[in-house]
Amino acid sequence: MPAWARIPDGVTVEQAAALPMAAETAWRALEDLGVQPGELLLVHGAGTTVGEAAVRFALHRGIRVTATAGQTRAAALEEIGAQVTAYGEGMAERVRALSGDRIDRALDAAPTGGRIDRADQPSPAGGSLPTLIELTGDPDRVLTVSDFAAAAELGVRTTTEIRYDQMDEFARLAGEGILVVPVARTYTLDQIQEAAELSRSRRPGGKLMLVL
Repeated sequence: MPAWARIPDGVTVEQAAALPMAAETAWRALEDLGVQPGELLLVHGAGTTVGEAAVRFALHRGIRVTATAGQTRAAALEEIGAQVTAYGEGMAERVRALSGDRIDRALDAAPTGGRIDRADQPSPAGGSLPTLIELTGDPDRVLTVSDFAAAAELGVRTTTEIRYDQMDEFARLAGEGILVVPVARTYTLDQIQEAAELSRSRRPGGKLMLVL
């Protein structure tokens, strides 16, 4: 393995398996975005596992967080200290009402094109990225982890180079309860079709784990 870390006490095998991809992507995104303690960060799609990990990392660093999320994870995000509002129509106005001033930087953690509520409906061109640019006032202050085509068109930042040099730090934060990637359900191999259907619904509520 190119990288590994010991599972800390109090963290289950399933929870540990859910950590690396979400945690690494969120950590890298915050680093590449350059968000600093005291700034106000908007995490769009904070109900995704990457989005929630980013919220947790940011709050731990002393960054103020406004988040957009659906009802499934909204209460959990508020509980850890984020200001939460719904995505969709009128999002910019709701975010401004919560923030009270301009958002310093924005992280797009939503699935490609911002389609995080209805998988059967098309999203507008660029998804939610134009709204995030409007809120920050500068495409260079916005980073997406998924919508690379729209990012290239709009001048938004992206991040793609996977780095696992922080695995020990992720394990430490998980052991302290600071970093938690929610596990929605575990499945056996014969239930893989059921897992795939829930995944495609875009409302899994956390990681779906296949246990062999």
